[in-house]
Amino acid sequence: MKKTSFIIFGAAVTGFIVWAMLYQSGTVGAGEKTPAGEKTPPPPEEHVWRKLEPRTEPTVFKAVGTVRSREEIDVISRLITARVTEVPFRNGERFKSGDVLIKMEDRDLRAKVDAAAENLKGAESRLKFAEAEDERNATLVRSRAVAARDYEESTSNLDAARAQAAMMKHELLNAQTNLEYATIRAPFDGVVSERGSDPGDLATPLNPLMKIFNPSKLQVQIPVREGLYSKVKNGDELRVAIRSTGREYTATVREIVPAVDAGSRSFIVNAGLDGATDELMPGMFAVCEIPTGTRTVLAVPESAVRRIGQLEYLAVKDQNGRAVRTLVKTVPLGNGLLEIISGVEPGIEYTESEK
Repeated sequence: MKKTSFIIFGAAVTGFIVWAMLYQSGTVGAGEKTPAGEKTPPPPEEHVWRKLEPRTEPTVFKAVGTVRSREEIDVISRLITARVTEVPFRNGERFKSGDVLIKMEDRDLRAKVDAAAENLKGAESRLKFAEAEDERNATLVRSRAVAARDYEESTSNLDAARAQAAMMKHELLNAQTNLEYATIRAPFDGVVSERGSDPGDLATPLNPLMKIFNPSKLQVQIPVREGLYSKVKNGDELRVAIRSTGREYTATVREIVPAVDAGSRSFIVNAGLDGATDELMPGMFAVCEIPTGTRTVLAVPESAVRRIGQLEYLAVKDQNGRAVRTLVKTVPLGNGLLEIISGVEPGIEYTESEK
C-alpha cells in the first residue's frame, strides 16, 4: 500500500514538472502566437512637452560681509579719574535716548560748582560797585568835582571788574561741564553690547566703560574685489543671507569707500539693511550677492531632472515621439531651477511627466 502511494505521488510530481516546462515554452496556455516581425508597438505615452529655450539670467558675485551698526560707540569717561557708582544696564538690555548709562562719583565736582558760583557772585557784586563808581565819577568829572585821574582810575577798575566777572562765569561753566561728565547718558535708543565696568571700578579715559549700538541702523560691511569697483553704485539693492538666522534680507548700498586695500585688493561697501532687523546684531556673518551683469543659460525645473545615484537624467523627445532619458549635468540656479551645463542642446523638447 505504501509502495503504491509513493508511485502515485512520484507520477504527480513528474506530470506537474512536465506541464510547467510546456507552459514556460508557450506550448500550453499561450494562446494564439503573433508571427515574427509583425508585432504591434504599444502606443506612445502621453506627455506634456516643453521646448528647451535659452534664457537670460543675472550674474552675481558672492562676497562675505559682516553686520555692523552705523552707530557703535565705546563709552569712555572724559574725567581724568572717577569712581563708578552706578551702571543701570547689563549686556543685551535696551535703553532709551537720555537714559543714564554710567554714573560716577561727583561730590568734589559739585563742590567746585558751588565754589565757582560763589566766586561769580562776588565778582558780580564788585562789578556793580565799579559800574556805580564809574558812573558817579563820570558825572563829577564834568563839573570838575573830581580829578580826571580819579575818573580814569574808576574806569580802569570797571574794566577789571568786568573781566573778573567774565572769568568767574567761565570757571562756573567749566565746573558745571565737568559735573555733567560724571553722568553719561544715552545719545540714542540702543542696546548694550558689552558692559565693561561695575560700581566701584575706577574710570579713566583709557578704558571703555561700555559698548553700545543702535539696532535700527544696522548695515553690512562687504569687502569687494577691486575688479568690481565700476559695477557697484550707491542705491543698488543687494540680497543678503544671514546664516545664523536662516533668512534673507535686502540691503541698499549707501557708501562706497574710495580706497583699495593693498593687501587684499578689495574695497569696502556699506549697505544698509532694510526691513525688520530685530534678530540681528553686530558681528554676524553675512553672504551678499552683488549683481555684475547677465548671461544666457539653459534652465529646467528641478522636477524635470531625475537623479539615480550620482547621475542626472532628463526625459527628452526622440524621433518617434517617445520620452528617452538623456544623461545631463546641472548646477543649481535658484528659484527652483537647474542650469544644464552639458548633455542637451537648445531647441529639444523635454517632459516632467516621465516616471
